[in-house]
Amino acid sequence: MSDKKNYNHGSFNTEIFQNKLILIKNPIICLILIGIVGLVIRIFSYPYDLPVYQDVSDYFWYAMDMSILGEFPQMAPNQVLAVPPYPGYSFPNNGWPAFLSLFFSLANFENIQEYMDLQRCLTISISLLTIIPLYLLCTKFFGKYFSLLGTALFAFQPRIIENSLLGGNEPLYLFLGVCTLTLFLSKNIKMVYASFVVAGLFSLVRYEGLLILIPMTFVFFYRFRFSKTAITRYGMAIGLILLILLPMAYIRIETLGYDGLLSNIIAGPEYIQSTVSSNEEFWENLGMNQVSGVEKTFYFIQNGIQNLAKNFGKSLIPTFSFLAPIGIFFLCRKLDYKKITLIITLAVFLLPAFYIYSRGFGDIKYLFILFPIFSVVSMFTLRKIFMKSNDSSKIFVTFLVGFIIFSVGYLIYFSPDLEHEHEALTIATIIKDTTKKVNGYYPEGVYLVHVIKNTDLQEFPILSTSMPLRDKQVSTFDWLEYTNEQNIESILAGDIKEIDSVEDYIIFGKKVGLTHLVTDGKSAQPRILNDIFYNEKNYPYLLKQFDSTEHGFKYHMKIYKIDFHLFEKYLEGDFR
Repeated sequence: MSDKKNYNHGSFNTEIFQNKLILIKNPIICLILIGIVGLVIRIFSYPYDLPVYQDVSDYFWYAMDMSILGEFPQMAPNQVLAVPPYPGYSFPNNGWPAFLSLFFSLANFENIQEYMDLQRCLTISISLLTIIPLYLLCTKFFGKYFSLLGTALFAFQPRIIENSLLGGNEPLYLFLGVCTLTLFLSKNIKMVYASFVVAGLFSLVRYEGLLILIPMTFVFFYRFRFSKTAITRYGMAIGLILLILLPMAYIRIETLGYDGLLSNIIAGPEYIQSTVSSNEEFWENLGMNQVSGVEKTFYFIQNGIQNLAKNFGKSLIPTFSFLAPIGIFFLCRKLDYKKITLIITLAVFLLPAFYIYSRGFGDIKYLFILFPIFSVVSMFTLRKIFMKSNDSSKIFVTFLVGFIIFSVGYLIYFSPDLEHEHEALTIATIIKDTTKKVNGYYPEGVYLVHVIKNTDLQEFPILSTSMPLRDKQVSTFDWLEYTNEQNIESILAGDIKEIDSVEDYIIFGKKVGLTHLVTDGKSAQPRILNDIFYNEKNYPYLLKQFDSTEHGFKYHMKIYKIDFHLFEKYLEGDFR
C-alpha cells in the first residue's frame, strides 16, 4: 500500500461520500458551510455593547495609540502602572495590536465601543479563516473529503469560539501557527522557506511562538538529511525568519528596553531561580520558608505537572475527550516526518504551558495552540471508526451534527451570562458616579476599570495619554505596597491576606482614600466583605447606599458608605 493510500484512504473516502452526500462532491462548498455555521454560532454568542477588558484592553489602547501616532508607543515610565492614563506599555507581544492598528487607522468611528466591536470582529474573522490552513494541514494526512471533519472540530470547538469573541491575540496566534505547520509540511521547498517567514510573524504575536523553531529545525534535517545542501537551505530559512524578527527586536529594544523574544524566554527559568533563591515572602505565604532550595524547585515542578495535567484534561472537553487521546496512540505508529512534526510541536508547546501553570496560573488559553493539533490527531481515531462502518456518509453527518450540538450545548451551559455582564456594567457605572474610592471586586470589577477610564469621553479616537485623569484609578496590584505613595490613585485589591477583620480593612483602606465598600457576597471576594453582605447589621458604621435588587437587577450587589465618624466611635467602644 502506498503512503498516499495509507493516509488518504480514497477507496472509502471519495467514492462513498460523493455518491451519498451531494455537497461532499465539492469540499470547498462544505468548507464554506462549516464557516457559515461557525459564524452563526459566534454571532449568537456575541457580547453586544460590552467592552473589552484586562489584557485585551491593553492591546486595544496600544493599537489605538499606534494608529494615531503612526509609530510604536513607548514603554511606561512606571511599568507597575502601565495603563492609561499613565502613558506607555510594558508587554512584549505587540504583534497583534500592531496588526489591529492598521484597521483602526482605516476606521472612522465616533465612539470607543465601535472600535472595540471592530477588534472583536477581526478576531472572529481570523478564527474562522483558520479553518482554511487547518483543512490544508489535514489533507497532509487524510483525504480532502475526510479532512472536513478536522476543520469542523476546530470551527465548532466551544472554547475557541468563546476566545474569538474576546478580541485578544490568540486567534491570530493560532492562524499563523497553523499556516506555519501547513507550509512547512509542503513538498515544495519554496513553501518550506515561506513557513519560516510565517513562523517569524507567529513569534511576534506571542514570544513563545519562537519555540516552533525546535520541531522545524529537527524535522528539517530529518527530512532533508544532514548535508551541505541541507545546511545551506537551513541557513537561508533562518535568514528569512531573522528578516522578520530583527527589525521588531530593534523596535522593542528602543520602545520597551528589551527584545521581547529571547529575553522573555530566558526570563522564565530566571524567574524560578530568583524565586527559589531570594523571594522569602513568596515561600513564607506558602509555609515553606524553612525548606531547602531543592524542595522549592520541586514545588514548581510538582505544581506545574499537576496543573498542566488538570488543564490538559479540561481542554479536551467536550469535543476532543476521547478522540484526541486515542488519536495520539495512532499518531505514534508508523512514524514519518509529518507525524514527527506534530509530535514534537505538541511536546514543545507544552513547555510554556507547564511554566505558566507552575506559577499558579490556571487559564486554559495557554493550551489553545495545541487545539489545531488535537483536531488533526482526532482524525486518526475517526478514521478507524469510518473504516469499520458500512455507511461512512451517515457517520460523517452524525459526527458533524454532533460537533455542532456539543458546541452549542456547551456555550449555552458554560458561557458567561450576558444579561449578568450587562448588569455588572451598569452597576459599575453607578459605582463610578456615586463613590470616590472603593475596594476591588473580581471578576465584575473589570467593568469598573472600563467605566472609570473610558466613559464620558467628549471625543474619540484619542490617545491614551490624552484621557482625563480620574479621581479613581484601578490597580490590580497589592495596594499595601503603595499606601505611602500619595501620588498614586489606587483601589484596594480584593485578596488581602494580612487583614482578617473589616475594621482593619477600613483602617488601612483609609490611607489610600477608601470611602465605600462594594460586595456581592461571592466566594471570589474576601471573607470579611462577604460577611458584610450577609450580616450588614453587625456593621452600623456602614451606611447602605445601594442594593441592586431594589432596582430590578438580578445581579445582587450592595454599596456601603463608610461613616468614619461612626467608625471612630465604634472603635472607641462609644457607639450607640
